[in-house]
Amino acid sequence: MRSFMSDYNFLMETRLSPEHFQAITQISRAASAQGLNLYLVGGAVRDLTYGQQTIRDLDFAVEGNPEKVVRELSVAQNRRSAPDQPVALQMERVSIDRRMNSAEVVFANSVRAEIAMCRSESYSKPGKRPDVSPAPIFEDLRRRDFSANAMAVSLHPNSRGLLLDPTNGAADIEKRELRVLHSRSLSEDPSRVFRLLRLCARLGFKPEERTKGFLDNAMEYRTWARINPDQQGRELQAILYEDDPGKILKLFAAQGLLAGLDKKIPARKIAYDLFKKINSLAPSVPGSDSFLLNFYCLVAKLGGGQRARLAKKI
Repeated sequence: MRSFMSDYNFLMETRLSPEHFQAITQISRAASAQGLNLYLVGGAVRDLTYGQQTIRDLDFAVEGNPEKVVRELSVAQNRRSAPDQPVALQMERVSIDRRMNSAEVVFANSVRAEIAMCRSESYSKPGKRPDVSPAPIFEDLRRRDFSANAMAVSLHPNSRGLLLDPTNGAADIEKRELRVLHSRSLSEDPSRVFRLLRLCARLGFKPEERTKGFLDNAMEYRTWARINPDQQGRELQAILYEDDPGKILKLFAAQGLLAGLDKKIPARKIAYDLFKKINSLAPSVPGSDSFLLNFYCLVAKLGGGQRARLAKKI
């Protein structure tokens, strides 16, 4: 246990950007002040384990109400930092989803964090938003999409750095595979079809053997066409945060999946090559926003009405 705790504390300190590490520090202090157990979960833990160079967003699970953490963050932000502590990152935007009991916080320097209640989910109908209820962290991890995303690192002061891996996701990462956690996963939440293909393309992974069978069924029966507009917007947003959105969009177009994300985006009207050209120049332009640049590439060949509609959707 000490070895894992030491490893993940070291990985967080050395592999995260200073801004991301500071965000983790502030959020974990806020949760501790409220007496809540907090965990780093999802893609950040997967990428720390795999050794990805770029950690994108931070996802947290809390055994309690995320709004308590956000309120504590707001209070702490207005306190004067101690001389031996770095200046607190300022929160620029907070959005609350009370149905799912989650909060998205955008800090300065574009650090994005989602803080969600540890929960169980039940689906009344494929493609619909699930009904949620509070649950312990292990139950929360077992309801997730893939084993590689079902790991957590404790941020509690007494167990900080402890890895929780109830579905053996680390072994799947070592095999470079994505594995769903139950046979209904892709049918209950069809947006996972897009996520599975997108992550495989980015990470160079492949679907695990049984997962490949579930994916083939989802493709044959067009399960992917059942996602709702909110899910479509979130998946399009996730694509635009990728390093190479053109590669992902071209993959989806080749497999006839674009209509599942938006029926009014013709494959022929996406400027696939423009993504790479613009993003190769972005680092040399101070203050450039890669997400907004990618959105421009997506809508470059569309009319004004379609651009406005997609802006609202995404």
